[in-house]
Formats: sequence, C-alpha cells, structure tokens
Amino acid sequence: MKVFFTNNGLEGSYNVRCLFPLQENGWDGDRVRMGLERISANQKAKAVVDADIVVFHRPEQEYQLALAKKLKEAGKKIVFDNDDTYKDHNGFKSNEYMSEEKIKKGLGELDKNITTFLELADLVTCTTEALKKEYEQTNPNVVILPNTVDPFYYPEPKKNDTDIIRIGITGSVGITSDIEVLKPIIEHYQHDPRVRLVLLSLPPEGQNEVYKKIYVDEYAFWNKVNVEWHSFVSSDVYYEYLNDLKLDMVIIPRSDSYFNRCKSNLKFLECSMLEVPVIGQSFPTGDSPYEADPEDAKYVLLATDTESWIAQIEKLIANKELRHELGKKAHDYVSEKYSIENNAHLWADAYKSLMNK
Repeated sequence: MKVFFTNNGLEGSYNVRCLFPLQENGWDGDRVRMGLERISANQKAKAVVDADIVVFHRPEQEYQLALAKKLKEAGKKIVFDNDDTYKDHNGFKSNEYMSEEKIKKGLGELDKNITTFLELADLVTCTTEALKKEYEQTNPNVVILPNTVDPFYYPEPKKNDTDIIRIGITGSVGITSDIEVLKPIIEHYQHDPRVRLVLLSLPPEGQNEVYKKIYVDEYAFWNKVNVEWHSFVSSDVYYEYLNDLKLDMVIIPRSDSYFNRCKSNLKFLECSMLEVPVIGQSFPTGDSPYEADPEDAKYVLLATDTESWIAQIEKLIANKELRHELGKKAHDYVSEKYSIENNAHLWADAYKSLMNK
C-alpha cells in the first residue's frame, strides 16, 4: 500500500497528521508539499501517480480540490484529514476595510470548497468527536485518528535556572474571542516582578496590515503589553524552539465556543513531552480539549474564569516541586498513550479498510 500525504506546508499540525504516521508505518509514499509551489493540478497528479491513497491534510483551496478530482478519476482513494472546524466564524469583524458582505462571500466559498471535498472523499479523518459529528453530516465515512507524539523528535527538556517564572501563552494575538479571556490574566501578571509572560504568536508588527486596521482595539492592546514575543516557526524546528524557551508552565485560555470545542489536545501533548505543566481551559459542559478525555484531565490543571486562572497560576508559581512533578507525570503519560508507535496501527487499519472496500 502506497500512501501520499499532502499538506499546505511545514506549519501547524504537519508533524502529527502527516510525518509521524507515514514514517512509523513505513509506507512507500512520500509527502507532497502543496501551497509552497502553485504548480498545476496535472503536475501534482504526476507526482502521485503510483499512490494507492492520497491524504489531503487541511485542504482549503480550489487547486487542491481540482487535484483531488483528477486523482479520483484516476482511481486513487482520497482521504480528507482535518483538525479544525470551518463552521464557526464568530471571530471575524467587518468595517470599511472589509465589509460583512465580503467576509460572508469569502467564508461561503471556503465552506463550499470544504463541503465539496468532504463529498468527494472516500474517507474522512479528524481529531475529535465534535469534528466527527460535524463531518458525518456530509460524509458518513469518518474515523477519528488522534494526534500523536514521536519521542525521537523531542529534545531533552531544558529547565529554567533563574528565579523568574516563565509563563508561556500559546495562540493567536488577533481575531478571536480568546483575547477577552486572556486580557485580564495578562493585565494581572504583565508587571509582576516574579514572572515573565512569554507569548508564542506572531507579534503585532508582523501582522497583516488589513487586519491591523480591522482589529484596532485588539492590536492596540497587544502593542502596549509587557510580554516576551516569539513568532511561529516551521514544524521541523518547532520542538527545539519551544524547548529553548525554558518555560515553567504553559497556559491555554480559550473562549467557550464551538470552534474551541472542536480543537484537539495537541498543545497539551507538545508541552508534556518537554515536561512543561499545562493549565487548560475548562468549559461548563466539560468538553474542552483538556478535559474531554478524563484521563488527560488528570495531568492538566483546569481553570474556568479569571479568578480560577489566577489561582491555578499562583499554585504553580509557589511550588517548584509541583511544577516538576506535574510536568514529569504528564510526560510519562503522553509518551505512552499518545506515542505514534502505539497508535500508528489506527492509520494503517483505517487505510487498509478503505482499500478493501
């Protein structure tokens, strides 16, 4: 069985959704990096002519859809893989730079492409139960393939050897309601001499100029906060990059939204492999990415509102032993439960079943 994984580049979830399962299963195929070069659908089709199965991870563009159609016509099995929903667009704003009509048109075209891709696919794979339910409305052949880790790619965890507690914050600085959850936490700690806030996101000056004009209030806030900025990097150097930050904890505040309910626990996995304890968002419904699995929840501190966020952060600030213990236990748990070695068969089983249909 020859499997090709296609992806938009080396960002985001490339490792866990493409590289790890391909290598662990020893498939003959290779990845095709799409989006980095806008070559024609015919040229891409030639690159995968020998494949039995072609996996499209996070396909959003019409040229990717065109390639999938040509491959299916040639008898290839098409797999649509994704780890986000496209149904929740509440974070988008309109003003004189981007009208509500233009936003709706753009999102409508994206939704149309995704829906067509889902209808075309012989198999749909995703990361969470919420996504599975969404995709099953269009295609009944949906399988959950969980995110995984490969210990080979993770360096020896580096520890902070200073007295300043380094608190990592992951996510976007831009356009979602998560900012409203983050604001009071950042305002509480940004001038606290005990800590240093470390933001893993694209700094305001690096953001799209149109977005800056649309999200005026958001960017005004980020431009004045006292944080240490670290931009996104490609996945081939991400783990070393994250490790070099020597974080004492990572906090993941999220708004209670459908989009965030569909998110996976990937940040928890990545931080745990570096023995960095995580404080994650809890939702009233108990289905955030950090509590949906009761076993995961044993290795994460959970917070619901500003008061509980500060209480959990203070708990870790005050107790170095607790930070190390929680980080180490989470590392051992994730290394076992989520290792690609122990989960690669899920990909193989799904694809073998597809080939037998």
